[in-house]
Amino acid sequence: MDQTIYLSLIIPFYNVGENFKPLLASLEQQLIAGVEAVLICDGATDGSLEVARQHIAESAVPFRYQLIAQTNAGVSAARNKGIAQARGSYIGFVDADDVLLPGYSSTLLEVITQQQPDLIEIGFKRFSKAAQLETAKPRYLHKKTGLQACDKVALATFKANRWYPWLRVYRKAMANDFTFPLNVGFCEDLMAIPALYQQAKTLFCIRQPLYGYREHPASATFNVKPESLLALKHFSLAITQGECYADLPAKWRSVLQFNLAYLLLKMHKTSKNSQQLSPTLTAHLRTMGRKHMLTPGMSLRKKLRLAFPNTLYAAKAN
Repeated sequence: MDQTIYLSLIIPFYNVGENFKPLLASLEQQLIAGVEAVLICDGATDGSLEVARQHIAESAVPFRYQLIAQTNAGVSAARNKGIAQARGSYIGFVDADDVLLPGYSSTLLEVITQQQPDLIEIGFKRFSKAAQLETAKPRYLHKKTGLQACDKVALATFKANRWYPWLRVYRKAMANDFTFPLNVGFCEDLMAIPALYQQAKTLFCIRQPLYGYREHPASATFNVKPESLLALKHFSLAITQGECYADLPAKWRSVLQFNLAYLLLKMHKTSKNSQQLSPTLTAHLRTMGRKHMLTPGMSLRKKLRLAFPNTLYAAKAN
């Protein structure tokens, strides 16, 4: 039995359906020496808990699993529970309907044992059917590779605006107090993950796709609840007023505000309970769009939509 656990993979699940078994199958292949899986059932009612139990019972390495069941409390609470129970020196996250690609654990362990960075970023592939994975295009946060000073890479990561937790692994001792915000049903990762870059000194960029991200037909649709939109507005306001991420480098914070502003605009335009833009929000959107009009590495389309929010909002409504 393993004496040292280097990497703990946190996997919350809730009513995953038919996509759970492919994830567990890919996970089984990655539970090599030094890696554990922490599965958290967040009050699932579809039999997923029994699927997990049966999988572990039939596993060749059952001792590399932890299985935790809790009353439904949301993905943030489940991830936080997993972090608290993790025994590894590094923490990674996996969504229960995705898959781990060949080489995931061995590649990460090589970096962990040889480099000991604070953060590790990985590449990924998108897919909707498993047969697409082999030929799917590899995707990365940026063009950097190898060991880097975090402050030399983070701005490119903030511009990429991909805050999926599974895109990075972090050294637990670097951020012992790291958690996801509770009672937030949308974009909890965007609110939490930037804190890891704020604390990290070193970052290792693996230019290899190690993760398969399953896209669903409704992935691009923002059917968010009004309270989720309100929570994101409060988060944006807290950053603007210096109540949140006040110590984040100014350029990183400004790019974060820009992407938050675009997300707010998009949510207003596409959510079921759409509201008109308030004068205050309109002014903020314009400021963000015009402030970054000449900032390289950011979408011109987003800049224009933010700079002229009411025109485009009205066009969408018509």
